[in-house]
Amino acid sequence: MIFSLDGLGLLGFESAISRDYPVMFATLYFFTLLGLVLNIIGDLTYTAVDPRIDFEKRDT
Repeated sequence: MIFSLDGLGLLGFESAISRDYPVMFATLYFFTLLGLVLNIIGDLTYTAVDPRIDFEKRDT
């Protein structure tokens, strides 16, 4: 059911099954980059919602 949908998930799954390594690593790279960008956007929205959060100040 899940892999019947067209898209990058199906492309990555089929490339893993058929051992198409360049396509498999490209989809892995894309999803990793997407996750990092979403984490940065999440951190920036934390600072917009709560101004008390400051990523510059560190007490070590």
